Amino acid sequence: MTRDVYVVDTRRSLYAKLIPVPLNRVVVRDRFWRLKLDTLVDRTLPSQHMVIEETGRVDNFRVAGGLKAGFHVGMWYNDSDVYKWVEASSYALVYKWSDELYNRLRDVIDAIISAQEPDGYINTYVQIKRLRRWVNLAWSHELYCGGHLIQAAIATRRALRDEKLFTAAVKFADLVSETFGFEEGKLKLSDGHPEIELALVELYRETATRKYLDLSSFFVRVRGEGLISRANEYGHVLYVSPVHILDHVPITKLEDPVGVHAVRALYFFAGVTDLYIETGDQELWAAVKRLWSSVLRKMYITGGLGSRYDGESFGEDFELPNDRAYCETCASVAGVLWAWRMFLATGESEYMDVLERILYNAAIAGISFDGTKYFYVNPLADYYGKHERQPWFDTACCPTNIIRLLAYMPSMIYSTSRSEAQLWINLFVKSTSDIDLHGNRVKVDVETDYPWTGRALIKLSPNTVDEFSVMIRIPSWASSARVKVREEVVNPRPGEYFEVRKVWDVNDTIEVDISIKPTLVASNPLVEANWGRVAITRGPLVYCIEQVDNQDFDINKLVVDPDSVNLRERFEPDLFNGIVVVEGEGYVLQDRVDVGAYQVYDKKRFEVSRRVLFRAIPYHLWNNRGRSKMQVWIKTLPLGGLNEAGSSTLKSLNSSRIYEAERGVHGDRSD
Repeated sequence: MTRDVYVVDTRRSLYAKLIPVPLNRVVVRDRFWRLKLDTLVDRTLPSQHMVIEETGRVDNFRVAGGLKAGFHVGMWYNDSDVYKWVEASSYALVYKWSDELYNRLRDVIDAIISAQEPDGYINTYVQIKRLRRWVNLAWSHELYCGGHLIQAAIATRRALRDEKLFTAAVKFADLVSETFGFEEGKLKLSDGHPEIELALVELYRETATRKYLDLSSFFVRVRGEGLISRANEYGHVLYVSPVHILDHVPITKLEDPVGVHAVRALYFFAGVTDLYIETGDQELWAAVKRLWSSVLRKMYITGGLGSRYDGESFGEDFELPNDRAYCETCASVAGVLWAWRMFLATGESEYMDVLERILYNAAIAGISFDGTKYFYVNPLADYYGKHERQPWFDTACCPTNIIRLLAYMPSMIYSTSRSEAQLWINLFVKSTSDIDLHGNRVKVDVETDYPWTGRALIKLSPNTVDEFSVMIRIPSWASSARVKVREEVVNPRPGEYFEVRKVWDVNDTIEVDISIKPTLVASNPLVEANWGRVAITRGPLVYCIEQVDNQDFDINKLVVDPDSVNLRERFEPDLFNGIVVVEGEGYVLQDRVDVGAYQVYDKKRFEVSRRVLFRAIPYHLWNNRGRSKMQVWIKTLPLGGLNEAGSSTLKSLNSSRIYEAERGVHGDRSD
């Protein structure tokens, strides 16, 4: 019998409401995600393997293990890049096998194992440089790297049935358990970069060994007293801010993560949520719910997280600059991991809505369409066309993190309830799944072209005719939705899961039609950067205007009148494997280089030179055709409107010429 492959295994988690459907039970078939998964195995993982070999990341293990002579190469946390590559490769091989990738993976695993010391310790930077262990935890990333080792090992065991790396990871975890804790003689410290908390909970789920859960709890509880920030004996810097590493306030008292490194915070919040799922600790649950609300006030429309370059950190509420947005790709990955766990704990659609927003926008923007280049930061505007994806970074956390998220994605599509016969459809992805629903095997086929359309046909074929519920997420962004079962039609409320409960037979169907249309969105007025601007969304996708699509005007001078922008959509089959673009009408500001940077205020002084048609594409696809100016938030006409010169300019435009231009782009139109 095939052993199911879970990424997050909540089957025995008493405080989880839902269980993800295993990776091996889901076959993705659509042209949106299937292309990304195929590219992951065919191009991204092989190209990353080449880089981690060429940059000495794998050789560091061979040197530490005595397999070759040499010195440590690269940053002190480079081991984690290798572990993340191993984890992503293991899960990716579940849905697309590659002998070449598997053989490369085995070679890397052998290199890792060779470096482990007899007592279980492994960290190539500390080992090769002959440094003391655990004395610089504020910056050394020893436990952070160890957490990624544990997650990689769990993946190899679950996905490949390979025990070698898992045995090594357990040995490391046992050493950590013997070294850290509140007991007499143990180190009362944690790592400056949270991550091991997540890994230890999953190791507990895999082994049912309680000490790993207790160790995760210790690492959560010890944080926030300032002890970690002082663990800096041979530090790379003289001072470590306790706020930066979230060591200034215990999690149970933390109200606002402002100033905290975004990735550290989000990994930690995900680990705390995991701990709640296993223990039911209500104090921890109150903390993550409170912090969830705080983080939403710091989230970009794309789902990007972490607005400040300073410390790669969270800003104040609504501190969301566009061109200076940090939005590290790793923060998007961590945001999805946290949202996923919050959802598994509750089954509440809010968390899956946020997961979807991050996943379809900020997260996949971090990797190029061809799967070979990456963003470290993901701004919402590039006014000068200087931002560009890179093939790699010295600090390569983002390239090796986005591949993990892509490998996880199929396991997020469906869930089942732990306590009752409920099948949950979380993401609309064309796919086939074979789901164990409390002993009844149910085959699920979803036909959809989401996110380009909101229509989906769900076909269910249970082995045994039985009564159960199908829970269908109706996204909060939907203006309306329609669900049809047999001849009954219902209009469910957006922002909730709609329950369809009946006796199901072979080939029973559910038709879902969610309204997807181009929509203008405004910010909370406290978002200073977006005052007087609007953005375009369409379904789960945020759109942006890129200069490459708008060659006849400077997009920095584009303004729109929300009342007459006339948004419409068009499917472009030859662009990025087929996408829906959004087009609209706006105006171009008149050049005023002669007046300098400032002039006396006049509420009617607003001059435009002409009316234009503009085109927008999904945000995640920008910068795939070279450097280009880009904006998500578009300027609107000011409250004072047009001055006389501006009005005269518009009146002088030949409306029939504009209409003919539209006909040339769109063909015959009746509106």
